Amino acid sequence: MAIVMAGLAMAGAGWLCRPQVVMLNEGTKLTLLRVEYGRHHVMPKVKTTGPGMGGGAMTFDTTNNTLVAWILSEHKKNQWPNYEVLACDRAETACVASYAGGSSRQIKDGMEIMGIQLNAFPRRERKLELRFMSWGQGGQQLAKGGFVVSNPARESFPRWAAEPLPDTQSDGDLAVTLTHLVSGVRGFNGGGPGKVPDKAVRASFSMMQNGAAATNWQPVQIETSDATGNHTVNNSWSSAQENDEAVMIYQWGLWPDEPAWKLRVEMSRTSGFTTNETWTVSDIPVEAGSEQDLWNYNGRRNRKEVTSFAETTLNGIHLKILPVLAWADRNRDGHKMGGFRVLADPAPDQFRLTLDITNDRGRRVQTMGSSLNNGCYGYRLGDLGNTKTLNVTLALHKSRFVEFTVKPQTAGDD
Repeated sequence: MAIVMAGLAMAGAGWLCRPQVVMLNEGTKLTLLRVEYGRHHVMPKVKTTGPGMGGGAMTFDTTNNTLVAWILSEHKKNQWPNYEVLACDRAETACVASYAGGSSRQIKDGMEIMGIQLNAFPRRERKLELRFMSWGQGGQQLAKGGFVVSNPARESFPRWAAEPLPDTQSDGDLAVTLTHLVSGVRGFNGGGPGKVPDKAVRASFSMMQNGAAATNWQPVQIETSDATGNHTVNNSWSSAQENDEAVMIYQWGLWPDEPAWKLRVEMSRTSGFTTNETWTVSDIPVEAGSEQDLWNYNGRRNRKEVTSFAETTLNGIHLKILPVLAWADRNRDGHKMGGFRVLADPAPDQFRLTLDITNDRGRRVQTMGSSLNNGCYGYRLGDLGNTKTLNVTLALHKSRFVEFTVKPQTAGDD
């Protein structure tokens, strides 16, 4: 009997210590190797069969103490899985996307180790859960299950005092009032079985400038932080004007049971630009190119060798407009797409660039996405058709910043 009981105990211990595994829809297997908290991070060792890639253990350092999850990814050769990690509390009242931060090492074909940095997670909880959102032909999909890990950063944190809403803060002559802040609203993913938890935040603002109502300002970025050290910047958002208020719905927020969130809101103008903020350039030529030419361009690399079509200086920043690119290898619903680039030196800080683009027939051309890399603005353009030249009016204008310390309401609460 003693031998049997010992065998059962060993089997139970082995079952409890078995690795945590999650399978993505396309067959990728993710295994949790280790979770660590600190500033110096070392890749765990993994035994493999067959030829490996060689090289020593990967290490990296973070400025502050950071929670890092080391994950082994196994997939078909030459097929790279596309997924994101969500840090959630066990009840999934909030989920925050994390990132790999470039900390990955391929150890053999079809196998790599990634160090996922968790800058925001439920720090007051004893346990947290890592969920996995993948992209494929079915769109965004949430994998079944997740990794449940102990929280090594749990401690006694301070509690911020919230200001009541509505709350008004100012930057110069612009007064911004935060009227509503609601966590857990429907935003981008729709929720439901197999879908990403839809935990967006809705923030509503009204503005006054020089004592008069101002509707030409809108929020363009919100940094959210809390007393435990969590910090996020919205990476998906939409905005609208409703009843003289500017409304932003964004991801990701933080945990709504916190006594207060701190919001740092960047406000940007949509109109009313002065002459020293605007520049109009006509007849910019359209040249053959590719989408890769647009997104892979580095604003610092070979900057002196770049041939611009026009140059000027606005607000102390030197701007160069490059020829427009028409993509022979990329169409959308039969429409010929393209790209447009503006170089800025030095790279703008606290400035935004607003464009108005028309083609050689006077029709407005839609911008469908943008990026900013080392002072290089890149824009995707809608249907170019047989356009030979474009006309661009751009405005380089300074943002305003206000901060609020408030308690979010939870969607569904009265």
